[in-house]
Amino acid sequence: MRLLGLAGRWEKLAKAEISKGFPKEVDLSEKFGNEDSVTLPKPLTVVFGLNGTGKTRLLRAISENLDNSPIVSMYELVNYLLHDFGKRDDIDDLLDELDPLEPEKVKASEVQDLVRRDYEEMRWYAVQILDSPFAKLVGEEVVPVFVVRHEGLEYDFRSMGLGELSVHLLMWILSYSKGSENTAFLLDEPEAFLPAPSRTVLLSHLIEICLNGGKPLVIASHSLEIIQPALDADAAIMLTTLTGESRVIGPSADLQESVAGLFGKTPGVDWVIFLEDEAATILMQEIVRATTPRLWQGSRFLWCKGYGDLESIWSRLPRPAVPIEGIPAFAFVADGDKRDSVQKNVSKNGGRRLWPFFCLPGDPDSLMKASSSKNLSLLAQHFGVSVAELLGFLESIQGREAHNWLEEVLKYVKLPRQEALKVLAAAVVKELSSEQLAETMAALKR
Repeated sequence: MRLLGLAGRWEKLAKAEISKGFPKEVDLSEKFGNEDSVTLPKPLTVVFGLNGTGKTRLLRAISENLDNSPIVSMYELVNYLLHDFGKRDDIDDLLDELDPLEPEKVKASEVQDLVRRDYEEMRWYAVQILDSPFAKLVGEEVVPVFVVRHEGLEYDFRSMGLGELSVHLLMWILSYSKGSENTAFLLDEPEAFLPAPSRTVLLSHLIEICLNGGKPLVIASHSLEIIQPALDADAAIMLTTLTGESRVIGPSADLQESVAGLFGKTPGVDWVIFLEDEAATILMQEIVRATTPRLWQGSRFLWCKGYGDLESIWSRLPRPAVPIEGIPAFAFVADGDKRDSVQKNVSKNGGRRLWPFFCLPGDPDSLMKASSSKNLSLLAQHFGVSVAELLGFLESIQGREAHNWLEEVLKYVKLPRQEALKVLAAAVVKELSSEQLAETMAALKR
């Protein structure tokens, strides 16, 4: 599916048949704070507010008054798949007895767009399981199983990262439930496990699904990448408890002013920084945050598909002779083990004006592995385990190659993948010398 820009997508939604019933006032059987009702401005409405303002409670109240429309909690469902259903030892036997879903029921393009991975094969299954938590969502006692093949390696949902799994899961729910009698779907933080660059793309796909599926969507979110476009389209409502009672603020000048106070003015983007992969991106974010917080606020970090992709973009992205007002600067940061390759590329292109191309202090995976044993207390505290347990686990994997070591740690901890990476990256920053940090940051001076 080729996506229009978000503005065009909202315009298309405004003209669609589903929008004729909106704004829709939903009466609340019990007051929400001092509110007897809430008005959903668009068939896709984003609900936001700080922790404790009652987003989940409002979703429940809306659910009860929209024919018990189901609430989709990504945290709960991902946890069930990985830690309840995923621990069964008969999953492979169950799949042997099933045919995968028909290709038209598999949202392959949407999943690949969000995961940013070209699968060679992608199969979805619906396994009959009694007391399935998905029954209220899709109308059948089934549990989804996802199997993919990428670069010759076949793996299933048990080996997926949280972001990858959550994308498959959300798209399966919205696709498989097309024939259900649910009036609407209420999505509680559907972007929870996704990196920032994928959240706006997710919103585009959700608008498209709302258009094609004919069911309203209400999204509770903490992410500005979801909230800001909805604000711009007058499709957001904010919850606040500052006055002592829960209040709902709908599209209005007051809402825009409240948002400016809540999140602050959106800072301009000074730098867009490209890196090789996810671990490198998190590490660079932590280095910039620790050394120059103001620069961190004005930077955006994007990861590529390895060094070749990084070098290719760098060599083709022109740098104007004179900075253009409103256009950010670009920087390209390779892993430390690519230092010779970077120097050769910079020397080869020395006659052209190109953006900064430099290296991290080392390979991110290796740095995280090396710093872990020196920061056991820090890691144990954030991972929610004892130092003794963490030490025993790290000793059990100490001989693993650095990338494999990192993946083992990310599977072991109970934090979302990127939260765990931030903890490991913070430990690396603690161990880097002031000279290493200064060398890394030197190229980001305009």
